Amino acid sequence: MATRPRFSGVHLWLVFAGGTIGTAARLAVLLVEDPSIQWLSIPLINIVGSFLLGVVTGMAERQADPARATRMRTFWGVGVMGGFTTYSSFAVLAVDPASLPLAVVTVLAGLAAAVAGLWIARPRPTSAHGHSA
Repeated sequence: MATRPRFSGVHLWLVFAGGTIGTAARLAVLLVEDPSIQWLSIPLINIVGSFLLGVVTGMAERQADPARATRMRTFWGVGVMGGFTTYSSFAVLAVDPASLPLAVVTVLAGLAAAVAGLWIARPRPTSAHGHSA
């Protein structure tokens, strides 16, 4: 069984730096001033974030070096995607009964996006001849 790497100050800085980037990216999306699409900002942020988190997780599984995989998940997953996505804004959106259908679609689309991201980035088993399956 693999052991978890110990927490270090490097991990804290990776989360801090990644969170700064992710939060700035979310703000850039939320600053779109076109009212015809602004209502979709939070759902799209969370769906895109789910997809990218799936990609990050799959890519981390490809890493031969467990420490590098941990740094990758810490920076990109916890930091960037943690800062980019927003559960709290989504929860406020979902409280409005008129937005409930959008909330349900967002959850299902986010799940599908995460699965797609994992499928795209996850390592493929190789056959006896060295080709990907």
